[in-house]
Amino acid sequence: MTPALIVIDMQQYFFRTEERRIGLPKLISSINELIEYVELTNIPIYQVVTQHREDKSTWNLVMKKYNFKALIEGSKEAEILPEIKVNDNQIKLVKTRQSTFIRTNFENDLRNRGIDTLILCGVFTHGCVGRTAVDAYERDFNVIVSRDASFSHIKKQEEVMFEVIENEQEQLILNNEEIKRFLQQHIRN
Repeated sequence: MTPALIVIDMQQYFFRTEERRIGLPKLISSINELIEYVELTNIPIYQVVTQHREDKSTWNLVMKKYNFKALIEGSKEAEILPEIKVNDNQIKLVKTRQSTFIRTNFENDLRNRGIDTLILCGVFTHGCVGRTAVDAYERDFNVIVSRDASFSHIKKQEEVMFEVIENEQEQLILNNEEIKRFLQQHIRN
C-alpha cells in the first residue's frame, strides 16, 4: 500500500456562515493531527483548493447561470485557513469542480508517484470529499475517509455519502486513531 493524504477545500469561503463553522476548531485540529502524523511517515500530502478565474473561463454551470463569482484566484475567500498546517513539502493542487479528479492532472500525478490509497479529509463530506472518494474508487484507488477530519453541514447527505463509500464501494470510513493503526499495519517502508 502506498498512501497519500488529501486535504480538500479548507478555504475561507467554505466557512462563511455560522452553520458551516460548527465544530470548525475540532475539524482543524483533526486535520492537523493527520498532517502531523503522515509527515512523520513521509506520506505525500496534497492541499487541494478550489479556485476560479475572474474571466469566467473556469466557472461551473451554476456560477454562470447566476453570474455568481466565488473563489477567484488571489482572493481572501480562496485562501486556505491560516490554522491549517501547510508547508512547501505539500503538493498544491487547484481544481475547479467538486471532484479533485475533474479537469486536473491529479490521477496522473498519483500514478506517477505509485500512490494507490487516498486518505481523504476536508469539506464537504457530501460534496468535494465524497465526490473525490467516489471518483477515486471508479479509478481503482483505495479510499479511506476520515470521519474526524471531514465535515458536512448537511448531515443527511453526509450520512448517505458515507453509506455509498462504505457499503456500495466497500471503502473505509475511519476515525483518526483507526487511520493511524491502519497505516502502521499496512504501510510499506
